[in-house]
Amino acid sequence: MECEDGVMLVFIQKYIGLFIYPTVAVVLSAFFTFLCIRLLPRLGYLDKPGGRHIHKRLVPRGGGIAIILAFFLSLAFYVLDSRSGEGGALLFWRLLLPAVPLGVLGLIDDRWELKSWIKLLVQLGVVLVVWWTGPEDYVFFGYELSWYVSLPLTAGWVIIIINAFNLIDGLDGLASGLAVVSSGCMVIWFLMVGGHVPEAVAMMILAGGCLGFLRYNFYPAKIFLGDTGSTFLGLIFAIIGLSAIDRAVTITSLLLPVLAIGVPVFDVVLAIWRRSTRKLLDPNAGGIMDGDQDHLHHRMLRATKKQTTTAWRMYLLASFFAVVALLVILVRDSAPAVAYIILLLAVLIALRQLAVVELFDSARLIRNGLAKPRRGVLVNMVHPFIDFALIAVSYMVASSLALGSFHYFNLFVLAFAPPVLLLCFSGVYRVYWLRAGLNNYWHLASMVLLGTLISNSLIMLFCFPSMDQMTPDAMQRLFAGSLLFSLLATTLISLERFLLHYAEGFWFRKLSLQYQAPEKLQRTAIFGGGLNCRLFINSLYCFTRSECREKIVGIIDDDSALHGLRVYGFKVLGGSEDIEEIYRRHPFAKLVVTAGNAPADSLHRLEFFCRAHDIRFSVFRVCETTLPQFPVSGSEMSGSDGGTCNS
Repeated sequence: MECEDGVMLVFIQKYIGLFIYPTVAVVLSAFFTFLCIRLLPRLGYLDKPGGRHIHKRLVPRGGGIAIILAFFLSLAFYVLDSRSGEGGALLFWRLLLPAVPLGVLGLIDDRWELKSWIKLLVQLGVVLVVWWTGPEDYVFFGYELSWYVSLPLTAGWVIIIINAFNLIDGLDGLASGLAVVSSGCMVIWFLMVGGHVPEAVAMMILAGGCLGFLRYNFYPAKIFLGDTGSTFLGLIFAIIGLSAIDRAVTITSLLLPVLAIGVPVFDVVLAIWRRSTRKLLDPNAGGIMDGDQDHLHHRMLRATKKQTTTAWRMYLLASFFAVVALLVILVRDSAPAVAYIILLLAVLIALRQLAVVELFDSARLIRNGLAKPRRGVLVNMVHPFIDFALIAVSYMVASSLALGSFHYFNLFVLAFAPPVLLLCFSGVYRVYWLRAGLNNYWHLASMVLLGTLISNSLIMLFCFPSMDQMTPDAMQRLFAGSLLFSLLATTLISLERFLLHYAEGFWFRKLSLQYQAPEKLQRTAIFGGGLNCRLFINSLYCFTRSECREKIVGIIDDDSALHGLRVYGFKVLGGSEDIEEIYRRHPFAKLVVTAGNAPADSLHRLEFFCRAHDIRFSVFRVCETTLPQFPVSGSEMSGSDGGTCNS
């Protein structure tokens, strides 16, 4: 019993800081925020409504200084506590030194709104401080990185995280609330792995500071974080994230900080994707640094119309990313394949539900590229680099799962070179993959498979010459890794081509309906589920039309075998005899006949129904027109060429 009491006492002494100092941070943050609400407006720190701002009145900004003061004062109290040890003091200075210039920059920017390039220069200076005060060496998958490699990697990490929180701070209580969720995720991770007590306490203190500020920042906000607070939150997560991954960087150790702050990171990735795509679509569009109103919180706000509901949904989304991060970490050792599957499913769900705007713009870019040969050539030029990256990823995944590591450079060269050389000299890249056929896919898959089989043979021949001395378990893992490498590379490269084809042929059609306002869509029903039906559907989305776009409610076909099934992505609602019931359940304003040899009685029935209900009735035909013997002009020739007719 005394032993149990002693263990409990040691546990309490070690982790008491997780409860005391965050409470101090809550009180200090609430007090400093209360003072800032009254002092900052007198100093000119006011955020005016208008432009991209959604608030309707003057609100003090720069309130992040309250969180900064509360955080470092509470952390200083913890460092003065003998229980913090030497690690607490080191962490304090590692956080304070870069936070001072970044905080000064934020205060100046909140008052006078500096240029973007000035802020970037100061952030680069902050990166140098972070890198200089960080660990002496970084180990990336078994390789010790030189300073000229670790410095740009650190710069990219810190700048991305800082600006991720800056971009997400566009709604009352959003950035500070997300910081609380992310801090909780990091604390759980630190407690699970052990040995990171100062970092766990710092995260709890940050959560406490944000909670105290959130009391005045939640809708309707009495004060805003400003760049002072949002960039500070990003800096703390960037440095603490490096503390989790700075010694031996692996895939799973990288995932934890990225997913813990998943919402800001995902939002900044979408912003770069969206703005880059729109710049390619329109040279006059804004650049990556120019703001817009298509961030995640803007989209949710347009759907909910309420800031409080939007904020809570964003908190739930952040919790989803945090749970995925913890699940991946929990099963990474016992079932690594399950961990990667969980991560892949989470990414696919997030993209499908949250990246509708970006997918729509990408689909438009693909479609527009078909009419611009230079862009089509660029798409083909990208393929080799994508293929080479997928081959490398396939090798790393297969090697890590089968052999436990993949930092043997000679193995990587033997695995990477044969499929790359075979793809380059096989004529695969002379195919225009947006218009590829099944024989092209078969040629691609066979070349990748053959190349990886050659790689596996070379590895076994030159790197494992004494296979008779290998244990049965080692041989089994070697053969399993070789097979997995071949299957992964072939599947991923073929899937990339298929997804591109799928995006060009389906995503644009699907996303164009989702992205447009419902009042701009004309509800249309189709009679006939044959080949002409497919041609009509493609014609709606492959050509630019001046009239309003159409939303297909379903297909009508007299073939009872098709009833209830989906044809070309749309449900067959019934036959012409069921037109009354179909119209009652799925009202439409237009009926298009695509059946080439529809019975006369069915056509008369549909035409009579459309006249009775004031529905537009039309027939879609594919026709060929003979050109005049001596065309007058090129424009006349292009106008009279064969095409589709909709009468």
